[in-house]
Amino acid sequence: MSDKQKLIGYTKSKGLQYVLLHIKKYILLMKTYISPNLNCIQKFGITIDFLWSVARYGVGINDYFQYNFYRRRAIDRKNFIVARNRMQIIYTCNGTKNQPDFDDKCKFNRVFEEYLGREWLDMDQCSLEDFKNFVKMNTRFMEKIKKGSGGNGINLISTENREIGKLYKELKKRHVIVEGLIKQSPEMSKFNPESVNTLRIITLVTPEGVKVMDAVFRCGNGEKCTDNFHHFGLAAIIDIQTGIVVTPAIDKLNQKYYIHPRTKEQIVGFKIPSWTKIINTVKKAALVKPNIRFIGWDVAVQENGRICIIEGNCTADPDITQMPDQIGKWPKYREVIFER
Repeated sequence: MSDKQKLIGYTKSKGLQYVLLHIKKYILLMKTYISPNLNCIQKFGITIDFLWSVARYGVGINDYFQYNFYRRRAIDRKNFIVARNRMQIIYTCNGTKNQPDFDDKCKFNRVFEEYLGREWLDMDQCSLEDFKNFVKMNTRFMEKIKKGSGGNGINLISTENREIGKLYKELKKRHVIVEGLIKQSPEMSKFNPESVNTLRIITLVTPEGVKVMDAVFRCGNGEKCTDNFHHFGLAAIIDIQTGIVVTPAIDKLNQKYYIHPRTKEQIVGFKIPSWTKIINTVKKAALVKPNIRFIGWDVAVQENGRICIIEGNCTADPDITQMPDQIGKWPKYREVIFER
């Protein structure tokens, strides 16, 4: 068999794996979101509608189920940011999906150092002495892979009963960064003390200045150290003008929560502390790299009132800005980005 024939065979194999993976995903989401009482004909009709929606609106598999497309009219469907117009936003505003200063946490921390509000080290660059000084002040800290998203590759490390030299070598081998813990404000902590409960704020740099497009309150719902929505954290919409949470929180399965299921804290009506300072901080940070116009900022409020930026996402997923209220946000983005 020639190299060309091998390459064609490999490509076909990978293509088949890709198709099978998406079929499995579709079946799983169908079982998760669709009533089991539907008969085969009704499910077949939904599958045909899904394929039509892919062609007509450019939806992804997650989009179709998360935004309840299977029970929406056409006039409503076209208002949602889905896979196709999400890419339109990213390429129009940022030029490309790949932005090293945002994709690499180490580079991000260097560029946005003044907004971090916490100590950090690049384990590839730091000395043992640097690490010893760090752990003196941070007996517990976060380990993060340099390139990761969705809350993946994040671990809480404790130095208790650990040999510091050995821990240093282990972290060196993993090529990670380490960051001091964020001591969040009591108002934010009360929803889930085990996680840092954060805000996702979407900014867009326009000719008239930085515009805040959406804001979301996020909190953990378990013992994990992150509040990430894709790890079954909760998300609720914040009114940009007032800083008040105006919708119930939802999880990845679209289940609604008016009060936190673990701590019983009321979610709807909660006013985010230091809201004006938060808005001013993200607007200022957005101008550090003004050519990257579309950014989703993850922000925490510290117990001393300082606002710290955890990371910036230049390919921010619109799921948490559209799922809580099930209102499509495409018209307002289209107006700001294209209709000028």
